[in-house]
Amino acid sequence: MKINLDEIIDPMEGRIVVTHDSSGHPHARFDLQGLPRVDGMLVGKTALEALKMTEHLCGICPVAHHLAGTRALDALSGLTPLTSAAQLIRRLLHYGSIVEAHSLRFLMQDRDAGVALKRISKKMLVAAGSPGHFPATAVPGGVSMWPATPTLCDLSADLATTRDAAAALCDAALASSPEAAGAGDFTGADVALIDDNGAPDVFGTRVRVARNTSAVDEFEFSQWNDRITEEIPGSPAPRPYLRVEGPENGRYRVGPVAQLSVGTLSTPRAATAQARWLAGGRGAAGARAIITLHVLERTEALTQQLTQLVEGADRGELVDPATVRFTAGSGTGLVDGPRGILAHTYALGADGTIAQARILTPTAQNEPWLAQLLTQASALDQAQQADAWEQSIREADPCLPISSAPAGQMGLKVENV
Repeated sequence: MKINLDEIIDPMEGRIVVTHDSSGHPHARFDLQGLPRVDGMLVGKTALEALKMTEHLCGICPVAHHLAGTRALDALSGLTPLTSAAQLIRRLLHYGSIVEAHSLRFLMQDRDAGVALKRISKKMLVAAGSPGHFPATAVPGGVSMWPATPTLCDLSADLATTRDAAAALCDAALASSPEAAGAGDFTGADVALIDDNGAPDVFGTRVRVARNTSAVDEFEFSQWNDRITEEIPGSPAPRPYLRVEGPENGRYRVGPVAQLSVGTLSTPRAATAQARWLAGGRGAAGARAIITLHVLERTEALTQQLTQLVEGADRGELVDPATVRFTAGSGTGLVDGPRGILAHTYALGADGTIAQARILTPTAQNEPWLAQLLTQASALDQAQQADAWEQSIREADPCLPISSAPAGQMGLKVENV
């Protein structure tokens, strides 16, 4: 079953709803009602059928859905832990998707750098076995192909130059210190993935919650639905919150800003840029550039490791998805994508079909943050509001093409209620 969101929503239009309290103060929110949840459509499907459906759910972040869904099914496949080679291939695929997504934002800032990043991201995706728009690399319990050594060498040859271009983008973003109104004053928590050493990691294995850059909680994937709950379950705008803090105080955000706010990055040039970012405006534009640089730095070492593994005898076996047998139970998979954490949870029945499904997108998780930004923008003079609304949407980055639209071309509709 193929899902075409373009048939349900207008991807180039956004709706802002503004209400006023009894004191006349405005409160604005971005309307997500046109973004349907497909969780219920997965019920009754087999694990692999559901996985294929979600891979084609979002044309903007297909790799994130591909990997989050596969990670959710890994534990139910009986084929864990994954081999080192399989983990590296998946990580390379994820890195490529992040560079590709962020490169589109840099085209307006520095066209040559943006084109270079787009080009290297394509090489990363090809090397990871997904040359088309929709991914075809990961399968429950492993991967379906090995990268070719010449392809990895071709990728390695261009990484240093592209990394320097990403570093220049970081310098430019930090020098101009772009910051949406109130971007640094979010009242909620930051939530992002970390590695086993506690460093921010977009393909990490644990979740960290931080407030004002100080960690307040950490937990495993399996605890996601125990720690994160929805105020309006099943709604396109479910208002998720940290269960222990309640809906009033437990709001949080995800994405590049959160990724830089939960710990120190593990690569040198990106960590240096991160320190400057933390001391400055902490805007999303600079965060995207720094995460891109970090991912490229990590890719340099990754390609060397992967080349050695795929040429060796201990790389493991490829997995044919048709041969995977799943056990009944529940599995949760997370990835920290270009827009933040994407969470897939599947509960498989004894007959091998999905009995329950829950997908929580970065857009849904960041809706309270975006509402705060839009509310701050609504308090400005009318002449300033349109630009401030657009900047707020770029900052929180909902998963719609309007997020990267040129200035003045977002197609926003404002409804005063």
